[in-house]
Amino acid sequence: MNHAIKLFIHDSFFDAFSVLPRKIQKKTREFMKKFKEDPKSSAINYEKINTFKDQSLRTVRIDQKYRAIIQAPEEGNGFHLLWVDNHDEAMDWAENKVFEWNASTQSFQMYDRPKNQPKSISSDIKVKDSTLLYTSYSDDQLTSIGVPNDLIELVKSIERVDHLESYASNLPADVYEYLYYLSEGISIEDILEEIEAGKVADNETLSPNAQKNVYVLTDDTELENILSGDFEKWKLFLHPSQRSIAYGEFKGPLKVTGSAGTGKTVCALHRAKYLSQKLQSFDKPILFTTFTKSLTQYLSTVTEKFSIPDSEIVISNIDKLIFELARDFKVIDETSGMINSSQELELWKEIIEFNPSTFDENFLQDEYNNVILANSVKSVKEYYKTSRVGRSVRIGRQDKTQIWELCEEFVKTKESNYTKFELCNLLIAHFSSTAEKPFSHIICDEIQDFSNLELSLLRVLVNEKENDLFLVGDPFQNIYGRKINFSKSGIHIRGRRSRKLKVNYRTTEEIKKKAVSILLDTQYDDFDGEKETNTGYVSLMHGSDPTYQVFSSPEEEDQYISEQIEKLLSNDNVNPSEICIASRTNRLVDESKKMLNEIQQKYTDIKATIRPSESIIVSTFHNLKGHEFKHLFVRGFSKDYVPFRHPGFDVYSDIQKREYLKTEKSLYYVVFSRAIQTLMITGVGEKSDWIIE
Repeated sequence: MNHAIKLFIHDSFFDAFSVLPRKIQKKTREFMKKFKEDPKSSAINYEKINTFKDQSLRTVRIDQKYRAIIQAPEEGNGFHLLWVDNHDEAMDWAENKVFEWNASTQSFQMYDRPKNQPKSISSDIKVKDSTLLYTSYSDDQLTSIGVPNDLIELVKSIERVDHLESYASNLPADVYEYLYYLSEGISIEDILEEIEAGKVADNETLSPNAQKNVYVLTDDTELENILSGDFEKWKLFLHPSQRSIAYGEFKGPLKVTGSAGTGKTVCALHRAKYLSQKLQSFDKPILFTTFTKSLTQYLSTVTEKFSIPDSEIVISNIDKLIFELARDFKVIDETSGMINSSQELELWKEIIEFNPSTFDENFLQDEYNNVILANSVKSVKEYYKTSRVGRSVRIGRQDKTQIWELCEEFVKTKESNYTKFELCNLLIAHFSSTAEKPFSHIICDEIQDFSNLELSLLRVLVNEKENDLFLVGDPFQNIYGRKINFSKSGIHIRGRRSRKLKVNYRTTEEIKKKAVSILLDTQYDDFDGEKETNTGYVSLMHGSDPTYQVFSSPEEEDQYISEQIEKLLSNDNVNPSEICIASRTNRLVDESKKMLNEIQQKYTDIKATIRPSESIIVSTFHNLKGHEFKHLFVRGFSKDYVPFRHPGFDVYSDIQKREYLKTEKSLYYVVFSRAIQTLMITGVGEKSDWIIE
């Protein structure tokens, strides 16, 4: 084997390979193994196509019907695998392609050369009178962000963002991204800073800018893993902006935000890998915590692939972590337990049955957790003085007296058991009084789901130092209505220790827009009291528009969904486990299960530990968080059911209603953004006005 061979596998190749029929995937695997052994072999069957715009591109034969597109060097040993498809489709794909190295950005660029070049833009156009987006930038500035010389006039002819989007295939992916940022008001100086951070000084090392869309294959074992399907591209590719975050050095806590699909969890996993490499000087493990059990289970399965030893990392959802810390550090007796939120609510119901109150169990639970425990209130006198800013119901001194008496009864009723927030306060008190901390670093994913009290606990579980806290979340995914504030939790984010991820790597631009449209009239904050905006986020992938249909009966909805499922499964490259049917309520989930039983299709609940490949996944909206599926059905989306209203909604105050509807919109945003390729929304009755068509 020639060890000097460099095989570059591009994003586009993986995308094309993933949708091939399985038998063709097998043949492609066989071809790639032979190619890796000797790409210059006469058996490879290179064919130069005179009609190709880029004469460096070649076709190679997979079988009688299928072809791969390869860029073969005139000299040297660097070969680029770009595409694989049916013969005619592969030829069409490559016909107008340009593949080249851009020295300005140190990146490989690939794009379709426009068939009709725009006329030259007159230099005397006044910017203030022009509707064009990029005439204020000089040719040199556009070149510096990677715009090829032959596309300068095209870029200067672009009038609007939708005009830019129509040229997505005619622009290199990195250029499209940077132009989108400019249209959103991000300065060219910030973009150039990002580009420079992704460059290298020597010619022998592939720059991070180049690596964001290219995987360099050097190891045969890696090749086998990739070809066997044990390869998740998103885990290996890091955008330069992601890399600078995951592998950077920071003087204190770092906050990382980003909309759904921007790779926040991936970034957090790489951060764990980076910190584990620094653990030689530490005798304590890294903590990786999140809110949900399902995401924790998933994280536990992938850390091995990141080569993080079990001894160097603790992965736990926050509830489990709190209880185990309380036990391990003897904050509570061995006989004591922790009651969950549902059990807590049942206790409050029981208390007001025997102690009649004007307040219901939901209010009392929230008041106890988010006012009394959150402020460590120890007496009714302290309670009288405690601020309740942000609470939706105003109460007086007499009310507080009654609530405090009910809280005392609650404490008595639960006996030796503790609520999560009670344990939080005990642990905060314990670790605040000692320099001995259980963890070397903490990584926290989905921070929007946490409470201030839980964040305060994380703060005292690690010493204040460089790289101590890595906090990742999305303000728009706040489905539990948490109102967190870092400063109040003792976490101080200063200077450049607040970063945003802006490129969506999960969903198509079409799906992203549908998800974001749910949030358009709703305001969110950035976890520190400032307004958070969803501008500047872009997906570089495009696909079919999401569909939305309503039917006159549940039976018609079921029939439509079953027909679409059968259509998907008729394609032999679609696994049932890549399909999910999501519903807002457990009742509708049961209806989905009944429908799948009728068509004799196996299914698995999303909460199951094992997901057989032959089973379609069914899920509630809340359980869908942290997951993704190629094909997603969202059912029950109609005017009568969206937004979903709890029985007590009508008696809510105006403030309560606004907050509740805000969390519902966040929930639907989360759900829609779980779809990778296909999003089909259905309902019964009239269409909901929450979907803009």
